[in-house]
Amino acid sequence: MPCRGLLLLLLLLAGLLNLNQMILAADAPTAAQLDFFEKKIRPVLVQHCYQCHSAEAAKQGKLKAGLQLDNRDGFRAGGESGPSFVPGEKKAGLLIKALRHEDLEMPPDQKLPEAVIKDFEEWIASGAADPRDGKPVVVRPMIDIAAARQFWSFQPLKNGTPPIVKQADWPLNAIDQFVLAKLEAQQLAPVEDADAVMLLRRLHFDLIGLPPLPQDVERFTQAMKTDRRAAIETEVDRLLASPHFGERWGRHWLDVARWSESSGGTRNMLWFHAWRYRDYVIDAFNVDKPINQFIKENIAGDLLPSASPEQRDQQIVATGFLALGQRTLDEQKVEVFRMDGIDEQIDVIGRVFLGLSVSCARCHDHKFDPIPTRDYYALAGIFRSTQPLYGHGPKGIKGQHDSDLSAIGADAERLAPAAREHLQKVKELTQKRNDGRSTRYRFVRNVDDLKNRIKKSGADVAAMEEDIAKNEATVKEWDEKLKGIDQELADAVAQIPPQPAWAMSARERPAAEDCRIHIRGETTNLGDTVPRGLLQIIQVSGLPPIEPQQSGRLQLVEWLTSSSNPLPPRVFVNRIWQQLFARGLVATPDDFGINGAKPSHPELLDHLAAEFVADGWSLKRLIRRCVLSRSYQLSSSGSSTAAKRVREVDPDNVLLARRRPRRLDAEALRDSALSVSGLLEPKPYPGTKLSEFNSFQREELFGFDPFFKPETAEHRYRSVYLPIVRGVLPEALKLFDFADPSRPVAQRDESTVPAQSLYLMNSPWVIDVSQALARRIMAASDQDDERLLHLFALAFSRLITADEQARLKDFLTLPAEQLPTTASKPADPAAEQLARWTSLCQAILTSSEFRHLP
Repeated sequence: MPCRGLLLLLLLLAGLLNLNQMILAADAPTAAQLDFFEKKIRPVLVQHCYQCHSAEAAKQGKLKAGLQLDNRDGFRAGGESGPSFVPGEKKAGLLIKALRHEDLEMPPDQKLPEAVIKDFEEWIASGAADPRDGKPVVVRPMIDIAAARQFWSFQPLKNGTPPIVKQADWPLNAIDQFVLAKLEAQQLAPVEDADAVMLLRRLHFDLIGLPPLPQDVERFTQAMKTDRRAAIETEVDRLLASPHFGERWGRHWLDVARWSESSGGTRNMLWFHAWRYRDYVIDAFNVDKPINQFIKENIAGDLLPSASPEQRDQQIVATGFLALGQRTLDEQKVEVFRMDGIDEQIDVIGRVFLGLSVSCARCHDHKFDPIPTRDYYALAGIFRSTQPLYGHGPKGIKGQHDSDLSAIGADAERLAPAAREHLQKVKELTQKRNDGRSTRYRFVRNVDDLKNRIKKSGADVAAMEEDIAKNEATVKEWDEKLKGIDQELADAVAQIPPQPAWAMSARERPAAEDCRIHIRGETTNLGDTVPRGLLQIIQVSGLPPIEPQQSGRLQLVEWLTSSSNPLPPRVFVNRIWQQLFARGLVATPDDFGINGAKPSHPELLDHLAAEFVADGWSLKRLIRRCVLSRSYQLSSSGSSTAAKRVREVDPDNVLLARRRPRRLDAEALRDSALSVSGLLEPKPYPGTKLSEFNSFQREELFGFDPFFKPETAEHRYRSVYLPIVRGVLPEALKLFDFADPSRPVAQRDESTVPAQSLYLMNSPWVIDVSQALARRIMAASDQDDERLLHLFALAFSRLITADEQARLKDFLTLPAEQLPTTASKPADPAAEQLARWTSLCQAILTSSEFRHLP
């Protein structure tokens, strides 16, 4: 077989020659792009531009330059001077030039901060996503809360009776009755059931994120021959009890919790203690902590009663949820920094627990959903009265946004005072050193200035020599002083006292306070004071009032988890359904508002939400109910006439008549490669790999490393334990649509780009893992046929076909000069054989079958 033909064969096997990668399509804006517009672009337009460039300005005869910026078409078209911009080309058009005051000057009174201008450049370069339609937006003058409560998502849960279906012998549980009723209404029928191997791989990846072992396949297929239903139930219960369950489902939660180990922004401070929240989540999901209790602990764990010191510490760690948001530590205005942090917390809580974009009411009443600005600032008062604790940085330098951390552990009360006193001493000495360096530099500048004056003007040297000498003497004095300060600082750093464990968390501020309305979101334009409170749209009776000394977080979590609040159980159930079925019953998982999608199966959604609450908010029971449904267990490869009709009538599988194949997410792909190669360390990673980059000490209160590179933190543990530093993600995760940790991500993007294929073909990590798999296969047998059988059992959980075996054996016997570059011409026969198997294993690990879940 010619080498070129073989390479093509291997590439096809690997799924790397994909027509989808060769087609450049104009995709709809992603959720992340739209979110960027809403958070970074629209508020600036409202604050700085609408007064002169909007439909309202036109009505009042005040429109300038014929430019309307309050709708998409007007913004792109521009005004009298020409187009504003060209999507995808940040240098085209007048907008950026005007913002930079290079030609036109907009806003005319003051240039916008550089960070804001870069946001506009990034927005344009990414395609200028803008959800506004071509017509001017008219803001409704008043929100009718009572009328808005009639909208479906604000209605109470209704657990209706499952419908009667014609094919009564098909459903396995109530889920199937709701699904089949919809199908029968459209005169459709579900496809056949998945075979044993297909279903087993689906269960393993969905529940624990790892492929089944060959012995798992053998055990399950034998059990299925005796009693299919019992075999599935036994396997599901085994997987739900696995410690890997929490690692898999905990990572799903970390997506929406925007978990990261750094602050983000230009001063990207490393958070050496964020791992405690990650581990709390994994442990909570493994022990099936009720989700209503989980919600309470995330927002108000420090205020809840505890039965033991260990539980108390666990609940404190849980409130790290409020401290994990991205922070612009170089923001010079303290009040802007504070309100931006509060807005981030409101945005996360709204999207994660309510499925509502509450933060859109920061500058004005929400344009679509029943959320008045007063409601936003009622919530803002709760978080103004709450202090997020994320630590100090960098390296003891005093910063205006520094915060504390919570001391936890058995010796916390004893060790924390001395540890904090030592930190304060280090910070003071560091500041003293920095002030001294600044003073010394001032005198150095004086000397340089005097000498330059002599050179330029020919000034009297004699008259200036005395000034130069005085300044030089002062520089020498400061040199000596700084030596002493440096030594004092070095001694202090070396004398680190015993440390307690530290945790990112949240606590009550010493004095609670209500928040004033910030007109147009500006911290300098304040309106009425709004008492701390909750959203009006959901009424919950019996909540205690917020006392003057309380933040209101306890009342907030009681409101969120009340049986009268239908949003959290609906949102949570929908998120679980999406992970299991590739599409939520509501296709917009973080938008249950007016602009969100309507549920495809509203009765099923409410049934699951009601049962979820009745089951004590149990995650595992909910997942068990879903995966034991026949709807979950359907095949993805039906070839019957009925199956073909299903794909034609319902290509997006909204009606759930079949299963949609899915690509493995970034973590599952990496973990699977490590697993089948025998490299995976299955135990939890102790702490964080970031501790190796901490030059002060492991349990310090602060840290900063601008030179951190994720490849230096690679390990063989599961991907959930990889360091997640904002802006510096590991390549194996970033290229394969890992969740952006700067915001809550309810649904990951799924892209197909050439960079993914290039990584799979050329990455040293992929080649190393392929070689480890090759060594494992070669060690199992000295016969190629048996090796290939073992390889396919590990990678695909199936037997190799005769055709596949023939093609791959042809490759293994190719002359050395025809080998692909990854296996080319080693020096000795043993190395040549290893190179052949390494190349073959790489093709297997990068194949479409390995990277997709049926």
